[in-house]
Amino acid sequence: MTNHSSSPTPSRRRWSRERVLAEICARHQANRPLNAQALTHEDPSLLAAGRRYFGSWPKALTAAGIAVQVRAASSARHHRGYWTRERIAQEIRRHAAAGHPLHAHAMQQDHNQLVSAATYHYGSWRQALQAAGFNPEALRGARRHSCESVAAEIQRLMSEGADLRDCAVRRHYRPLYWAAQKYFGSWRTALDKARQTADPHTTS
Repeated sequence: MTNHSSSPTPSRRRWSRERVLAEICARHQANRPLNAQALTHEDPSLLAAGRRYFGSWPKALTAAGIAVQVRAASSARHHRGYWTRERIAQEIRRHAAAGHPLHAHAMQQDHNQLVSAATYHYGSWRQALQAAGFNPEALRGARRHSCESVAAEIQRLMSEGADLRDCAVRRHYRPLYWAAQKYFGSWRTALDKARQTADPHTTS
């Protein structure tokens, strides 16, 4: 019986600016999608590394020399009439479920069409968030993370005995999960780093 071994998990790759560009070019040459929505499901580690090293995913694409083509394809899909209030709310919920930060600055960097459509249909991004069932004030703190604050928050949850499995954190601590992806490349790496630096008296 043939044994289909899985490929190495993306989180085990050692990232650098050059590695990010090489991975982007490899996906482009293989005709694989390069929009942020696709990367969220197919290779979130690459997406997080691109944002970490270049500031945003579109800037990473631009550095790789292929952003124009990707944006043009995205614009063709999201033609006039594509967006409705219901579709916007669904997209916001989908981004939240994927662990994306929902504050306007982050969304404008990588999903500007959604923000523009939300502003047109709802009057503001804040009102669109409320219509999708989110509290804009509760989301404001998501942008203030750093490597140190992510590790400290993980250690706090460890001391409280919280469920720190990937699926549980993605569901209950979305801003922290996304910040871990951004600053460490993956949730697993962030968790390992937090364990290494934790005070044994506070995490036992």
